[in-house]
Parts: sequence; C-alpha cells; structure tokens
Amino acid sequence: MAVILVAEDDVHILHVVALWLKRNGHQVSEARNGSDALHRLRAGGIDLLVSDINMPGMSGIELLQAGKAEGLLPNGAILLSSRCDQKEIADAIRTNGGVVHPKPFSPSRLIQVIEDKLAVVAGPASARG
Repeated sequence: MAVILVAEDDVHILHVVALWLKRNGHQVSEARNGSDALHRLRAGGIDLLVSDINMPGMSGIELLQAGKAEGLLPNGAILLSSRCDQKEIADAIRTNGGVVHPKPFSPSRLIQVIEDKLAVVAGPASARG
C-alpha cells in the first residue's frame, strides 16, 4: 500500500498509530519530533505524513509548511490535534495540503481518513502497491 511517516512525540500514540497502519497493510516510518520527520521526508519514499501538531522544537504545522515548500508531500498530510482552536488552524493546514483530525481519535476512523486521503490525492508514489 503506502509508506506513511508518523511524527508524534507521545510514544504510546506513535505505537498505536503505527500498529494500526501496519495492520492495514502500510509501511511505517516513525519520528519522535518534527526535525527528525523532516529529515526522513528529505530522504524520500514517503507517501503521506501523519503528524501531531504540538511537538517540541518543530511543530506539525511547521513540518507541514517545510514539507510543502520543498515539494516533499505530494499526497499532503494529516495533522492530529487536541487543541481547542482547530477551526482557526484548519485553514493554514489546508492551504499546505493537510487536514486536521481531532484527538482523541478512534484508530479505525483515523485509518479511514488516511485511506480517503490516499484515494483522493493518489500520486506517483502511491502507485507502488
């Protein structure tokens, strides 16, 4: 299926998301912060980014903006947020090819959002199988 980079500073959430993605046939690359995630994006081969918005150092929004500016996110991103101002940040995220998904989340619902995003914006990297 797809290679998905999960950037999340909460180890428990990182492992839950990775487990569910693997169970659904995806390959997973993990990053514990935005800087590491940007490095992995620059290395190539990532089809989709799933990132927490609030991370130390580089936030998920900054990661999304850098990834888009460098052409590293052809399929966009899904940003996870427990922030109460999701509506205010949603426009900035959408402008950069991302969508906001609220925390806490149902893993099966998150998987559906990921599958929908991959289906809508399927690009050359997603055609790998």
